[in-house]
Amino acid sequence: MKVKMVRLAKLLAAMIVLQFLAISVLAQAEEVGVTEVTVTAVAVNVIVKIDKDSRAITLKNDEGGELIFTAGPEVRNFDQLKRGDLVIMEYYSGLAIALEPKGSGLEERASDLEVDRAKVGEKPGMKVTASTYILAEVTVVDLKYRVVFIEGPVNTLVLKVSDDVDLTQIEVGQEIEALYTESYAISVVPAPKVSGTVTMKIKAVALGIGVEWGEGTLTMYDGTSHDLKVRGLTLVDIGASSIEATGEVYNLVEAKDIEKRFVAGAAGAALVGGGSAVAMKNGKGVVMKLKSAQKGVRLTLAAEGLKVTLK
Repeated sequence: MKVKMVRLAKLLAAMIVLQFLAISVLAQAEEVGVTEVTVTAVAVNVIVKIDKDSRAITLKNDEGGELIFTAGPEVRNFDQLKRGDLVIMEYYSGLAIALEPKGSGLEERASDLEVDRAKVGEKPGMKVTASTYILAEVTVVDLKYRVVFIEGPVNTLVLKVSDDVDLTQIEVGQEIEALYTESYAISVVPAPKVSGTVTMKIKAVALGIGVEWGEGTLTMYDGTSHDLKVRGLTLVDIGASSIEATGEVYNLVEAKDIEKRFVAGAAGAALVGGGSAVAMKNGKGVVMKLKSAQKGVRLTLAAEGLKVTLK
């Protein structure tokens, strides 16, 4: 009986995570608009394997798990990347190579479809073959950035859309069939020297809902310290009542640069850390990676992102 209760608790926590991430995706899109900053997820991890032929990059997360990403032609420095590099990666849930109305039989034609990811006027680039099929409902269409949000049976996906797809024929609310390759990276750069560290302590209001208040300290690369007010980290674990986190900050020039709202990206960056770590980026290009200081406590962001202000 005890084992069943533990399994039930874990299942409930997982369902809350998935539901919350879906809500967070749409809330971020509505509040700050669909931009490269808000819809791309961020990872700060070490490369443990790189395949030059397929452009596959494998990162190891903070819990020892490995995640494989496809580096698009947008990653100009791919040939300079190597195993052992600590990198900052920006990525989408995937690259959609086909989006068609429900009932089009797209799944049966999956093996015949591939796209060339060279940009206009460039030599032929990498070939991308989709490996994942999904039937989903369209919730956001952005023609400028060629991005769609689709709601599947489990969660919301944010897909970069191939130039071969006529995105003007896709509408919000439409049920579609999609073929996509998972975890599509558009930027992979060596992580610069850490420009600051943070510690945070936050009290939670309720599971998966948000926080009452929070405070923290930013220690800059020059040794100066700054007190912070924090709001936006949430708990996804039953039985936890507060959050203690530590982290590293990159691309921080002045302390005030940390005040811009941070988002983890609609692609679900929290999952890259295995739940115990979450990477995020703000509008000034500052990247922050937070890790839970409590064993077994997982982190994610509130729908509006993480708000950090100097006291």
